[in-house]
Amino acid sequence: MATEAATHLDNLREALQTLGLHARLLTQDDRLPRLRVINPKATTLSEIISAAPNHDQWLFMWSWNEPITEVTHLATAAERIRHVLAATSPNAA
Repeated sequence: MATEAATHLDNLREALQTLGLHARLLTQDDRLPRLRVINPKATTLSEIISAAPNHDQWLFMWSWNEPITEVTHLATAAERIRHVLAATSPNAA
């Protein structure tokens, strides 16, 4: 299961990098892999993403255990993460 999660997260890492976000795969022996994503334009904006099986499909999950989307929807997942980590100016409407 850890190998499959790492594969999905590595695919997402590549999609996030094309959007200008930094992402690094985190691995530990006692945990499933996770992906740390950082907005390089506002480094305080970061998120930990996981991949988890849910019935017959795998999902990308937010750190608060809510689904982002299915792992087969890489572009959608990357855009949603980019949106959450987007830096906005204080004057933005």
